[in-house]
Amino acid sequence: MLLSVLVAGCSPALNWRKVNPDGAQLALMFPCKPEREERTQPGPGGQPVAVRSLSCKARGGQYSLTWTDLGDAGATSAAMRRMHEGIARQMAPQASAPLGVRGAAPDPEAFQQAFDARPGQPAQQVRQAVFSQGGRLYQLLVQAERVDLEAWDVFLGSVQLPGG
Repeated sequence: MLLSVLVAGCSPALNWRKVNPDGAQLALMFPCKPEREERTQPGPGGQPVAVRSLSCKARGGQYSLTWTDLGDAGATSAAMRRMHEGIARQMAPQASAPLGVRGAAPDPEAFQQAFDARPGQPAQQVRQAVFSQGGRLYQLLVQAERVDLEAWDVFLGSVQLPGG
């Protein structure tokens, strides 16, 4: 209930709703009604894994959750590192911060980071958080010309993992 009050006070133009994506084994708040996508890509050992995502656009930003089950908790750390490196090749990394997702596996690669467009590129900011639980890997992203930091805090802070 307290989260609902905080959310309403933080971003009244956003329509926050609790979402429990099938197969994700977590719950979180989205500021708009997300659409689901699924694709297959190579996972550990070249075996195909299903990558699922929910995303929506609200007030100039795109909010997304992407998850996959790698089937091996030992494979998540390297995958999180590749996720950070992938965005860093395209954008300028800025500050990083610890991750406050209760129930997430302790891992030095599980953190949140800000990215800005490189000089000469159109204005864009990205906030990313990557974390895991068991062999399941998660990525939260917000992309916008200028990220609403209060909305990012609500989005990330709303994540509820089993046992968290």
